[in-house]
Amino acid sequence: MRTITRTMVRSLVFLLVMTVLMAAGQREQVAEESNEITVWIMQPGSATLQTMLERFTEEFEAEYNASVNLVFQPWGTAHDAFTTAIATGDVPDVAEMGTTWTPEFGAIGAFAPQEIDDISQFIEAVLESGAPEGTPLGVPWYAGARALIYNRTVFEELGLSAPETWEDLIEVGQVIRAETDMYAFSVVGAGANHFVLPKVWQAGGEIAVQHGDGSWEATINSPEGVAAFEFYVSMFTEFGFAPSGALNWTVADAQTAFRNGDLAMFLGLGPNYGVVTRDNDAFETGVALMPAGPSGSRDTFAGGSHLVRFAGSRNPELAQAYIDFLVQDERIAEFASEVGFFPGTVEGIEAMELNEVQTVFAEMLLNHSRSYPPNAAWGRFEGAQLFTSAVQRMMQGSVDAQTALNEVAREMNQGFAQ
Repeated sequence: MRTITRTMVRSLVFLLVMTVLMAAGQREQVAEESNEITVWIMQPGSATLQTMLERFTEEFEAEYNASVNLVFQPWGTAHDAFTTAIATGDVPDVAEMGTTWTPEFGAIGAFAPQEIDDISQFIEAVLESGAPEGTPLGVPWYAGARALIYNRTVFEELGLSAPETWEDLIEVGQVIRAETDMYAFSVVGAGANHFVLPKVWQAGGEIAVQHGDGSWEATINSPEGVAAFEFYVSMFTEFGFAPSGALNWTVADAQTAFRNGDLAMFLGLGPNYGVVTRDNDAFETGVALMPAGPSGSRDTFAGGSHLVRFAGSRNPELAQAYIDFLVQDERIAEFASEVGFFPGTVEGIEAMELNEVQTVFAEMLLNHSRSYPPNAAWGRFEGAQLFTSAVQRMMQGSVDAQTALNEVAREMNQGFAQ
């Protein structure tokens, strides 16, 4: 048997490394010569939006003499598609990424850092969610924040004004329940995340805090967090503002109930407003700022999407150029206006001609929006229905708020520690 010496091992390792480097160099050379990139964008659900994105891409191809393989990914299967792509190394060059997914995939090194000269141009909450360790991994593309959508016709008939505070919300809701056959407010059970979590901020609390060493600790079970969850659930259990079926409602169910005239108020985004008002002459719809909690805060979650460049991109310069191309003010304003959201940049919003309704949604996004803790575990919390399960159990009366949130906090801390 031939003896393998240490020198031979070093030689074999050297040859292997050189082979890998040569192959990588060849891939980069091919990519540069072909000037091609692959882009994954979430399925927009609109032929108009898809055509717009295809037009933007054609304009980019012409300007950069490039070829872009534009792939539309369905939202429902996109997370699994990204997981598989990252595991196999067969990643796109650029992708649209949900804001709560960016920290999750960014934590395993999937994305290249973004060099942003002026971070002040972006909506702070949306930029923060794409920078889990302080370094931006995602460029804010479009964003939105919820506001109070209400049946203006019913409010005027009853002599009511849009509620400014939690207390006003209860008073207004009680009048609606007493004077009409409508339900008052969207106490959503199955889709409770974005309805109940911001109330922790409105109550003056924090969902979780980050310590100086970078570690995270759940604080959702603080007195403020407990008060927030109790208030939300009380509108179902104590005041009867929503029907029994709301236990399993999603946002879409609340939207449908409102459009049908069965619900007087719900919390929604610009696209939700578009759905309930389109071809609807039965009543007038109003929009108001989110009712403020005991702390005076109206803060809500800033949702939307980032554009990310994968660390495994074979043509990183062209990939970055595509991102920069999409987020130019006029282009992003055109796209965001059509989708019912706003640009992820302040200047992009300023480039839009806002009507009265859009002005309210813009106010919520610019001055009353925040991001959830930008931690890799957050996506798992949502996927495990951690918060909605607590709400549903409280709505059923099987657990009190403190006990439920102590359990939630324990699971969150276990997730943060992994």
